[in-house]
Amino acid sequence: MDERYNGSRPRGYAPQGDEGESYTQQFVRQMNEYSAMDGTDYFNNDVDFEFEQYPPQAGEPQGYQQMPQTRARREYIHPKRQQQARQPRRQAQRPPERVRRQRQSEQRQRQSEQRQVRETAARRHPRQAQYKENSPVRDSGGGTARVENSEGTKKKSIVKRVVIIVLSVIFALFVIYNIMLVYFVSKVKSVETGKRDSSIQATMTDKNVKNILIIGCDTRDPNTKGRTDVMMVMSVNTEKKVITMTSLMRDMYLPLVGYYNDGTKMYNDEEPDGLYRSKLNAAYVFGGAELLMDTIKYNFGLEIDDYVYIDFSSFTAIADSVGGITVEVTDEEVEALNECTLEQNRLNGDPDTKDYLKKGGKVELNGNQTLSYARMRRVGNADFQRTQRQRIVMTKLIEKVKDVNIFKKLGFMKAVMSSLTTNMSKTDLFFYGYKAPFYLGYEIKELRLPADNEFEYGEHAGQSTLDVDIEKCRKRIKEAIFD
Repeated sequence: MDERYNGSRPRGYAPQGDEGESYTQQFVRQMNEYSAMDGTDYFNNDVDFEFEQYPPQAGEPQGYQQMPQTRARREYIHPKRQQQARQPRRQAQRPPERVRRQRQSEQRQRQSEQRQVRETAARRHPRQAQYKENSPVRDSGGGTARVENSEGTKKKSIVKRVVIIVLSVIFALFVIYNIMLVYFVSKVKSVETGKRDSSIQATMTDKNVKNILIIGCDTRDPNTKGRTDVMMVMSVNTEKKVITMTSLMRDMYLPLVGYYNDGTKMYNDEEPDGLYRSKLNAAYVFGGAELLMDTIKYNFGLEIDDYVYIDFSSFTAIADSVGGITVEVTDEEVEALNECTLEQNRLNGDPDTKDYLKKGGKVELNGNQTLSYARMRRVGNADFQRTQRQRIVMTKLIEKVKDVNIFKKLGFMKAVMSSLTTNMSKTDLFFYGYKAPFYLGYEIKELRLPADNEFEYGEHAGQSTLDVDIEKCRKRIKEAIFD
């Protein structure tokens, strides 16, 4: 500013500038000159002044304090309009098309180089490369380059989650099944295997074939060993995936080889070979399941080490657990079936006419009626047809278990395990419980010993018997189970 005014003048003093101008007039004139020089309206209220001393020009006196730079006041933008206010700036700052294409080209080149590096690393370290494949990659410019297979990575992640969920559900079901299986196995009545005759050697064995003897007894007293009405060998061939149900006729006249219940050897001095002969169903009375298994092994060459025993009440519960079976019965069979049902009703203390059938045809049998159907003998071809009905019942039950829901399957397992008496260990039963669902898919075949033309009717000790041709029976067994 002019040195004529230095701020020390008295109040109200108005010094005069050049040519009689006041300082105010001089200031206005200078501002107008500055406005004309740089095109800035210094009298606008939106302009902020920043004063600094310009250096004096050559040949000129000390310069004035001038306004070299101006800065527009920042425009106030309401928060709701910030996004609208910033959009034009972004568009204005967008680089030219040529620059953008060049950047994209450089980025693609970097991604190509990174992909080549990953492929090389994948060949050397597959597991480490798989981890890096799913991770973002930093480019040289500080940004994050998206991996080209990001979509594939997302799909793999979804599949992985689904697999984990499915495996978790399977594991949970597996644990539940194990718990229930342990509970069911604990219900089985296991007994020790009695004395066996080790001198008897089986002639037909196969590591893929397992034979289990099923015994059904028509005794009313559970503590008494009666003559067996059901003798069936269930042979499971895991290689051919076939289950063969072989019925053994109760009236077969055969040598009974083994030990009595008291542990003494069976022997008959009146026979030249010293063998004691009788009907097959008497073996269980004389020596229990052990004598019956040894007798079958001696006569037919089958290796049998395990058995299960089922009584009346057990069989009824098993059939009821799956809702019974559907069979065809004749009017003649209905009459015989009702006779057996009457006997069972009186034994159980039920009304005489409970579960009576009115007529033949295709009927649904409950557990009590199914037992009567398997027991009735005084109709048709006597024991031949009875063993056939027993095989029908076993086959129908297995087929029924295949079709029922999971809850009835578990109920069937509980009924079977709770009703059995067996010499199999708890461990063996536990593993059979694992295999049982697979056995349900096996083909089921039926066999009867002796078959037609393999026996002759005979009489021994005043009893009607079946004198069988052992060699023909063995041949038929081998063809049906092992070949």
